[in-house]
Formats: sequence, C-alpha cells, structure tokens
Amino acid sequence: MTMTDWIGMAGGLALFLYGIRLMGDGIQNLAGSKLKSILEKLTRNRFIGLLVGLFVTAVIQSSNATTAMTVGFVNAGLMEFTRASGIILGANIGTTATSLLIALHISDIAAIIAFVGVVLIVFFKNKNVNSAGAVVAGLGIIFLGMNMLQEYMAPLANEAWFTQFMLSLENKPILAILIGAVFTAIVQSVSASVGILQAMALSGAVTSLEQVVFIILGMNIGCCVAAITAAVGGTKDGKRTASIHVMFNVFASILFAISWKLLPIGDWIRSLSSDVMRQIAFFNFGEKVIATIVMFPLLPAMEKLSRIIIPGEDKARTRTLQHINRNDFGSVSIAIAQVRAETERMFGIVMQNLELACKLLNSNKRTEAEFDEIVENEETIDYLNRVITEALVEITGLGLTDADAKTVNRTHHVICDYERIGDHADNIAGYVHRFVNEGLKFSKNAHDELEVLTDQVIKFVNDAQQFYLGKSDLDMNALEMQEEHVDMAVDELQEAHIRRMEGGRCTAEVGLLYAEILTDLERIADHALNIAEASGK
Repeated sequence: MTMTDWIGMAGGLALFLYGIRLMGDGIQNLAGSKLKSILEKLTRNRFIGLLVGLFVTAVIQSSNATTAMTVGFVNAGLMEFTRASGIILGANIGTTATSLLIALHISDIAAIIAFVGVVLIVFFKNKNVNSAGAVVAGLGIIFLGMNMLQEYMAPLANEAWFTQFMLSLENKPILAILIGAVFTAIVQSVSASVGILQAMALSGAVTSLEQVVFIILGMNIGCCVAAITAAVGGTKDGKRTASIHVMFNVFASILFAISWKLLPIGDWIRSLSSDVMRQIAFFNFGEKVIATIVMFPLLPAMEKLSRIIIPGEDKARTRTLQHINRNDFGSVSIAIAQVRAETERMFGIVMQNLELACKLLNSNKRTEAEFDEIVENEETIDYLNRVITEALVEITGLGLTDADAKTVNRTHHVICDYERIGDHADNIAGYVHRFVNEGLKFSKNAHDELEVLTDQVIKFVNDAQQFYLGKSDLDMNALEMQEEHVDMAVDELQEAHIRRMEGGRCTAEVGLLYAEILTDLERIADHALNIAEASGK
C-alpha cells in the first residue's frame, strides 16, 4: 500500500459519506415539514410506525437521521414515546437499503447519475428541482465513492498483515464487534460502514463473509451514538426512545452472534449468492428483519424496561425551554416541530394569564398569590418571545423550502401577538391590583358588562388560535365578525360608562381605570385577529 492508495481511500470514503449526506438533505428539503407530519400522524400503532420508519429511512438513506428526528419529536412533545418505538425498529430495517442498492452493481453508471443530479442543481432555479437534483447527485456520488474505495483498496488484498488480521477476526468476535462499533460511531453512518465492507469485498480485500460478520454486528451497535446524542439534554421520554434504539441493536447483535455459532447461517446466505459483497448485504438485511420479527412483540416489555432504566418524570419548568433543543437543529423538520411546540406552550401561558386576569377582574375574591402568578407568567412569556425569536433566526440559516420559510415568517408575527396579548393581560391585572389596594369598586352594571365582554374576548382569542392551527370549522369572515362585535361592545360600554359618570354614579378615578381596561380588551381582540390572519387562509 502506497501513500497514494491511502489518500485515494480517504477520498473515496469522503465521497461516499458526502453522497449519503447530500441525498438525505435533498429528501428532507423536498419534504420539508411533511416528514414531520408523516412521522407524527402516521404512527397510530406500533406496526404502522414500524412501516413508516422503514419507508422514511429507506428513502433518506439514514437511520441516524430518522432516529434523531424521532427523538427530537418526542423531546418536543409532538409524539408519544410508545408511538416512537415502532419507528425506531423500522428505521433499523430501512438503513439496509444502501447495502442492497450497492448489491445491484449499478456503480457502472454512477458518473451519469451524478451528472444528471448536478444538472438539476446548477441549471434550474426551482428549489424543489434543486432538492431532487441533490437526491440524484447524492446517489451518484455514493457509487463514485464506492468505485474509488474499490480501486484504492485493491492493494490491501496483497498485504500479508491485512489478510492475516482479517482471518484472525473470525475467531475474535469481541474484537471484531468493538472495531465495527468504534468505526461506525466515528463515521456516524451504519450505511456507509457496511458499504465500505462491501467495497473491500469488491476489491478482494475481504474474501469471505465470516471475516466481517461480527464487524457488521458491531457497526449496528455503533450507530446508536446518533440517537444517544439527540437525547442528551432532552426529556425523559426522549431518552427512553433512544434507549429503545440501543436495546434493539445490542439485543439483535447478541442474538445473531449466538445464532452464527449455533446455526449454519453462512451456508444459507452463500446458497443465495457466491458474491461476498452481496452476502454482506443479505446478512445485514436478514439480521435486521429477523431481529425486528423477534422483538416487535416484545416492544411493550422493552418500553417498560426503558422506564426502569430511566425512571421518573420531567419536572415542570416555566422560564426555560421545554421543547426546543438546538442539538436537533441539523434537521429543518425537527427544528420547526420543536418551535411549533414551544409557541403553542407560549400561547397556553398567555391564555392562562388572560383568563386569570379576567377572573380577578370579575371576582371579589382575590389573593396576592394570583397576582404573583401573573407576574411570573408574564416574565416567562417575555423570555419565550426572545428565545423563540432567536431559534427562528437560527432556523432561517438552515436552508428552507418556500413552505418552511412561510411557516417561520408566520411564527415570527404570531409570537409577537402572543406577547402583546400577555402585556394587555398583565395591564388588566395591574388595574385590578390597584382596585384592591385603594379599596375601589365597580358599579354592579359595570361589573356585569365587563364579565360579558371578557368572556367574549377569551372565546375570540381561543377561536383565532384554533383557526391559526387549522383546527377550526370557522372561516375568516366569521372571525372578522367576532372582532367587530368586540369593537361594537367596547363602544357601547364606553358610552354607558360616560352616562354613569355624567349621572354621578361613577367616580373619575374608577372611570379612568374602567376605560383603560376596555382599551386593553379591545386591543387583545385586535391581536387575536392578527393571529388568525397569520394562517394565510
């Protein structure tokens, strides 16, 4: 082996890894947040989740991406832990697609495939066409890298130290598993790792399946690093989801290590093909499928075990991020899903403050703790407004599809309206607090009028949010009518208030506070209408 051969191998590996990355990024850019919807909605039971995980991973050529995405969704609270476990198993089967493609020997037209992809990227302006080009170019580059690896690895077949080392691994399964695990943990792609073994088989550096069986098992353990990394700093359920991935691959490797010693698995695979490169693909695929068949019925038990390994529940947090984890921001789908979950949480706190402020306004029983709660919530709302905005700015730099860019832009506007509604709720609470401190009271008529108006405003804000989320049967005309009704009600109450002041039934001080409260309620309705309009419907 010369230095040129080692450099050539490094170049081939670089192309191979870049091709997998380019292909996966292209698919994710094409699908945008639709990948999120696929994983989030089509997982009503474990079996469907398994099929979805298999399909998505086979398409994007990366179980690391699928498992990290799934862990990210669980962290964001958008997917239940029990629905995610099926996806994890499916992803482990889907990752074998690369080795099966390599087994088809389409590397002879790799240059043509890459050229077509580059044409789509360079000569077209449409982003979707560019993303499709990235998928095609990525596939071509994978096989160009494979060809380079095959060419520059060929001299290894004539190196005595290497052939002796590979032969020795047949009787050193622990060492072989360790080598495979460490290599894949570094490369961060089990598809690439197994592909490299196939390239070695094509070059003659690997001459039998027995030499690499335990390395493959180790590689399937090493791929767990991505899921573990995605779970760091996440929720308990996010960590449990990653633990399912680890348990599956460790148990599968142990199962097949034992089976290899007890059963003539090598003979069975050789009966399918005499080509070692294809034998590697068949073994990798068979291990995943059979392990899934064995372990799928055991998923409930694995989920229970994960709860024992990672006990307890997440503590409730307020002035912290509960759903956004910037470690997951390599994927647009995960990033947008997490931001959506965090903005919905922000709206929940805003509504909590609005309803509590209106309760204090309409009730004669008020506690200092309730006023303190509003102040605490308002600080949390301001915090979330700032950090969500920072996250949106970061997401903008990830390279968005037109649809995702519109989603980010709408979210910018909506969180500003949430924050302003929170401010007005805080204002109302402040006026009520002044009433308490100064012993002021509304007349019965004013009290009754405000109770009706606050109920109307709260309902409108909720209706606007549901419309924005696409969960409402109302249309924009109905919402605009609601907002007009609030405006008309405010005008009528202001006129009635003026008559009470002129008749001496209301003091100037109380009257001033009453007018300020009406203004805040009217502006809350204005911001609610902005939220509905942000849906773009």
